[in-house]
Amino acid sequence: MIHIGETIKKLRKEKNITQDELANFLGVSYQSVSKWERCESYPDIMLVPSIASFFGVTTDLLLGVNTVDKENRMKACLKKYESLKSEKKYKEASALMKEAIVEFPDNYQFMANYMHALLLVFLREDESIAVIRPEVERVYDIIQNYCTNDHIRVWTKGLMCNFIQKLSGMENSGVDISEIDPILEEMPVMRNTRDFMAMMLYPMGSEKRNMACAKGLSEMIQLIGEIINRKASCILERNPEIIEAYLNFVNTAMPDGDYGQSSYLVIFNYGYLGVIKHHNGDDKGALDCFRKEAELAVKYEDMPDITTHTSYLVEGLEFDKTTAFKGGYDNIAYAIKEALTQGYPLSDELRKTEEFKQIVACIK
Repeated sequence: MIHIGETIKKLRKEKNITQDELANFLGVSYQSVSKWERCESYPDIMLVPSIASFFGVTTDLLLGVNTVDKENRMKACLKKYESLKSEKKYKEASALMKEAIVEFPDNYQFMANYMHALLLVFLREDESIAVIRPEVERVYDIIQNYCTNDHIRVWTKGLMCNFIQKLSGMENSGVDISEIDPILEEMPVMRNTRDFMAMMLYPMGSEKRNMACAKGLSEMIQLIGEIINRKASCILERNPEIIEAYLNFVNTAMPDGDYGQSSYLVIFNYGYLGVIKHHNGDDKGALDCFRKEAELAVKYEDMPDITTHTSYLVEGLEFDKTTAFKGGYDNIAYAIKEALTQGYPLSDELRKTEEFKQIVACIK
């Protein structure tokens, strides 16, 4: 940003614009603009996109950035961010993105990443709400007011809804869950989604149409599974017929067992079904479900990070295990072992049987 003042002065004179006119547009004093042009101070980093917009130039030109070098630095920064996030170093990840925003003020993906990392710090490391909330809201407002990428805008709306939900459950937060209502109203309904439109518009048999169908089905299977889970407050309130119907549908749609992003739902639903069967007196059926649950959990953790679906309806779709949501668990196999040994409401008699012990023992 060393030459930004000189660039602002040059552009202003070329366009015959006064310091007052620029200052009024930006909401700052003309003295501030004067100091920038004399290189006595720099504009706030959040003003850079607005200054570029005012003059009709890119922020790269305003900052004197080499485009190729910029792309390489952004890629390296994003790679480091993903690495820190996978290592659950959320404070370091948020600090990295905050620095990246200073260097790349028009990169709204970095702003969204920064917001996400802040929320992960709050949710996982119990950061003080007084510290985190104003910054989350500030970044969210910038994205919603200036970002033109709908994917980023919708994603951060979802992040904000999750944040509000957590705040509403905290004592004396002053936040009500109804605050998510206006945000939800602005989000697209399912029939307006990218995949739905793509599968309707691209020619029959084309690669893009097939991939849109694969993505749509994968998303829908996950959504149905989440709906079933959210409907009940505890395992024994779940309807076993609905669980069985869901599992049958998933196995019909994905007969190769390539459940992808719905893996955690399939795995846990076998366990839920097992608990219900046990409470209904069907211990043989329960053990069959627990065995299937354990096998799938171990198989999932043994999968490579990137796999490609082979089942007909989702053929060719890639699944990235490193970025997939897993129901809030770091290791599904460990979570299942913990559920079987102490989490599920099971009788001591069942847990003492050799069959049950063998099932638990197969989870390393």
